[in-house]
Amino acid sequence: MLRPHMIREVKHTHTAACNEETLSALTPCTHTHTHTPEQQQALVDITEQLRTQQKLSLKHTCAKFSGKSFENMPTTMVQIQGKLLSFLVDSGATHSVIQQKYFPGQKLSGKQVFSQGASGMTIVERFTAPMTSTHTDSTDPEPDITVKHSFLQSSCCPINLMGRDLMCSFGISLISTPTGLQVVRCRAIDQMAKTVISDPMFVYQWWLPVDSQSELSHLAALRVQPEAECMDASYLHCTAHVSHGPDKQYDALFLQDLNDQIACMTLFWSTLKCAVSVSLTPSQQHLFNVDSSFPHISLSKAATDQWRDLGPFVAACEALTDWEATPDPLVMRSPSTGFFKQPFAFCTPALRSVYVMDENNIFSDTHTDTFLTNVSSISPALSSVPDTLWAAHKYDVGLIKKCQPVVITPRSDFRPHKHQYPLRQEAIDGITPVFNSLLKAGVIVPCPDSPVRTPIFPVKKIRDAGKPTEWRFVQDLKAVNAAVHARAPNVPNPYTIMAQVPPDARWFSVVDLSNAFFSVPVDIDSQFWFAFNFNGKPYTFTRLCQGYTESPTIYNEALRESLESLTLSPGTALLQYVDDCLIAAPTQKQCEQDTLKLLQHLAAEGHKASLSKLQFVSQNVHFLGHNISGEGKTLSPKRIASIVTLPKPQTKKQMMSFLGMCSYCRSFIPNYSQLEQPLSALIHGKNLSAHDKIQWLPAASQAFTDMKCALQVPPTLGLPDPDKPFTQTVDERSGCMTSVLLQSHGDKLRPVAYFSAKLGPVAAGLPQCLRAVAAAEKALTASRDIVGYATLTLLVPHSVSLILLEQKSSHLSAARYLRYHTCLLDMPNVTVKRCNVLNPASLLPTPEDGEEHNCLAELEAQCTPRPDLADTPLLNSDMVMYVDGSATRDPLTGSNLVGFSVVSDSAVLCSGPLPCHLSAQAAELIALTEACKLAKDKTTTIHTDSRYAFGVVHVFGALWKHRNFLKSDGKPVLHHTLIAELLVTILLPTAIAVCKCAAHTSGTGDIAKGNERADLAAKAAARRPLPKPSRPVPAMCSLPSSLAAVQSLSTSDERRFWSSSGSKFIDGIWYGPDGNPCLPKHFFPHYAKLTHGLDHVSKGGMLSIIDATWFTKGFAAYAQRFCQACITCATHNVGRSVQVSHHAAHPPPARPFEHVMMDFVELSPSEENRL
Repeated sequence: MLRPHMIREVKHTHTAACNEETLSALTPCTHTHTHTPEQQQALVDITEQLRTQQKLSLKHTCAKFSGKSFENMPTTMVQIQGKLLSFLVDSGATHSVIQQKYFPGQKLSGKQVFSQGASGMTIVERFTAPMTSTHTDSTDPEPDITVKHSFLQSSCCPINLMGRDLMCSFGISLISTPTGLQVVRCRAIDQMAKTVISDPMFVYQWWLPVDSQSELSHLAALRVQPEAECMDASYLHCTAHVSHGPDKQYDALFLQDLNDQIACMTLFWSTLKCAVSVSLTPSQQHLFNVDSSFPHISLSKAATDQWRDLGPFVAACEALTDWEATPDPLVMRSPSTGFFKQPFAFCTPALRSVYVMDENNIFSDTHTDTFLTNVSSISPALSSVPDTLWAAHKYDVGLIKKCQPVVITPRSDFRPHKHQYPLRQEAIDGITPVFNSLLKAGVIVPCPDSPVRTPIFPVKKIRDAGKPTEWRFVQDLKAVNAAVHARAPNVPNPYTIMAQVPPDARWFSVVDLSNAFFSVPVDIDSQFWFAFNFNGKPYTFTRLCQGYTESPTIYNEALRESLESLTLSPGTALLQYVDDCLIAAPTQKQCEQDTLKLLQHLAAEGHKASLSKLQFVSQNVHFLGHNISGEGKTLSPKRIASIVTLPKPQTKKQMMSFLGMCSYCRSFIPNYSQLEQPLSALIHGKNLSAHDKIQWLPAASQAFTDMKCALQVPPTLGLPDPDKPFTQTVDERSGCMTSVLLQSHGDKLRPVAYFSAKLGPVAAGLPQCLRAVAAAEKALTASRDIVGYATLTLLVPHSVSLILLEQKSSHLSAARYLRYHTCLLDMPNVTVKRCNVLNPASLLPTPEDGEEHNCLAELEAQCTPRPDLADTPLLNSDMVMYVDGSATRDPLTGSNLVGFSVVSDSAVLCSGPLPCHLSAQAAELIALTEACKLAKDKTTTIHTDSRYAFGVVHVFGALWKHRNFLKSDGKPVLHHTLIAELLVTILLPTAIAVCKCAAHTSGTGDIAKGNERADLAAKAAARRPLPKPSRPVPAMCSLPSSLAAVQSLSTSDERRFWSSSGSKFIDGIWYGPDGNPCLPKHFFPHYAKLTHGLDHVSKGGMLSIIDATWFTKGFAAYAQRFCQACITCATHNVGRSVQVSHHAAHPPPARPFEHVMMDFVELSPSEENRL
């Protein structure tokens, strides 16, 4: 297999007469594994041509171009992103270049190159993200070619250039004709080759497939030190033969059959070297021809070694005879050399291929996958940064200078001790290199006398395909976290910190500190808190470790103090989030200077940083899951891909994980709460455990698809500018607040952030106009972290100010009204305006005016049962009635006497007794309902002395109906059935007025006398016995005729509880552990009434009776509630006094003012004073 990209590129003279025949001949040999005899001969011919070119002396050619000659240079037209552009075809250019003026806001890919122009100044030029490119050739009958290509974007190049990369994609060639160079498109795409200055080396090898590569790379990573350099997993191979140029005789033998198979036998390793020996068949052994070597696959080496040294290493290991056994029965050790070996019988498919490379680089480190990146490859300016800053390997740790050791404060003298649970051998092998490295660095030390023990919990890292598996050394410190006093957390909010990027910043750098927590020391008297066992021995951490509840807070504070003495240029911002630092500056030069200051300061303070993760002076960086640029911020493609590729959740835990990942991106998704609501409904209120299956509904499936689609097209949000005014639009949809924060950008408004949240159950049950007020308050609170005290105009499609200034507090509670009024009207920087029409897609105001509605009139219509309901007497009404309800305690029997009455000025129209469990409020509602029935199709005025009944009719009843008569806790309001009936019957009269009158007065007016007559009639009716029902009351439930039928009424949760309690399912019947059949909860009311009986048996007696026949789960709690609800039991059983426990949240004080509690309210800013 040929890999021409491994050949070293040098400058060469390029003439118009390109060797197209040579390139075409090379094409079938460069990227295929199947070599025909003709292709093998072509390889030989190419080698001879290259050798001839080397012998020829290179002479430079000069040409004088006139303006006319410049116009005759070969050009072609390419359509880029729908825009037709002219390109100069230059086969000497490696990369295709596009001028920045054509696509000024084009998204960049993050790749860059350093180039030097005629002025001698080195500049950084960056590649764009792949752009759709289409080439049309009118002379070619073949269809147009469309590809996606990443261009080098340049502001210095005077013309667009088509380099060899795009020429190969389009199949374009340059042909020399008598009239000059012409651009033609060949039917077969020709590949370009690079000139070398020496004979290429032909390496014949067995190349391993991807699945085998990953397993072998993982083995090497587990057995060598972190400082070792591992072979890149994609280059694992077994070398068979090396020659200068192609070996014709060997070609005929080796490439005769490309598909082969090799057998791995033994794994050998030392501290840094690792290789696996290969057992070849006789026919394969005949092909192996490498001196001083043994068939092997190289896996890792030392930095000072070369890959060719692994062959003699394996040969030496095969020759050793002093192997001794170790505690691991599979591993043996040679005492004379310190080498280890382990049997590794493994057969893998292999592909016979040829690897062509420069002789000078044949044993270079091109295969090495190292931890460090070359500093000069990032930027020459980094040479001024001390090498002590860069982590030598992935487990290298620093130590912050002058950092105070962490002292842990316990809650009590309790010391948790948790045994280590079993770990898989894979996990133990994965964390062993980490443990050895930390032990060597002194981060882990032996600790045999610690009273604390907590288990370790290795976590497998998420790695890209083809990368070796790695494990994170994590300790389960939940017991320790519960036993210590934690500091108040002060880690910045990721959402807030992103709003602090300066709006004029155009250049950025991101520094990732390596193993950050391990750079903070722990006081020697507190180190025992982190003790653990590994391989049967006790150890502990001397540094702050992951999993401890205070680690982020402590390290964030330590890094902040370490950076206090750092001074940056004016206009540069340094954003710190735990171990990630972002430098934002307006110019490239300033960004580079301040980044170097930061790196040098970190090195002086003892920190360690990852060079491979450094993003140095770029216009587009990745920070906290976002792509930051001068245009704004957007979600990173990696974060989007991690969510989009997730499968459909099947359990509650999986759904919560999916929603948590999506919620981090909610500021980029308009209407996120509406998309999330059907998914949350699958798991909330279902009494599901973490691993229970969820039942998917069509609406939820559609929401799952819509959520992924919304993530795939995230908007680019602008960076907020605190010096500019903000505009925020708010709307309420389906009980959810949706909002977008905007700022001016040119002559338009640009989104800064999207907000959405579900309204609370009380707010969601309000009328539409009041829901808009609640949504406006919630949106303003959500944007406060970004807006601060900058000027904000809030656009709402309702008259929010008028609603609140009208002071209709009867529609809202006092606390809720005060919160809305303070947030929306009292803030000096907030102006609330009515926006008649909002674009439903963008929430932006549309230029057309919509039809306004009167919010006050709408509220009046929605907050009353009927529009004509009056609270003052009607003129010339057909009926004038007085209603009342009574509930008193009978001193003789102790039972309630409840009744109602409806009277007129001359007679009692309706009255009667009510069941003793009803209250006076319920009696008032029944009386008002009966009065409405009597006034059907008439005009009436009804007087009541009940403030409750009057409020239900005029204020609360319609609002409760909007909320389906549910309170904020989800439970129904009291007397909801009676209120619902009243709201229906109040529509029967043609006109009605419900008036409030004073109760129990000695007045002589008609209203006072009528109210007194109603009161006396209600009391008299309460003393009358209840009428007997005309037919017997049906039983609470009828018992089926068989046990199977009884248990068929049980739920799946009940059957699961029975099974977990030891019950058995025999012959279609569930039997409990005591042998009795299981009783479903459906029959609890019947058996509670049966066992309580007329004797009012206690809870214990009820359980004794039921346990003699049935096995139940939860009947004890039901029996207790049943006894507590029994009026007779409550009357005669005197309750015991409850003693306040000293372990309560607030124990009783022993003297005055021993325990003082204070409450406060939020004070809004007033003029110049900010309280």
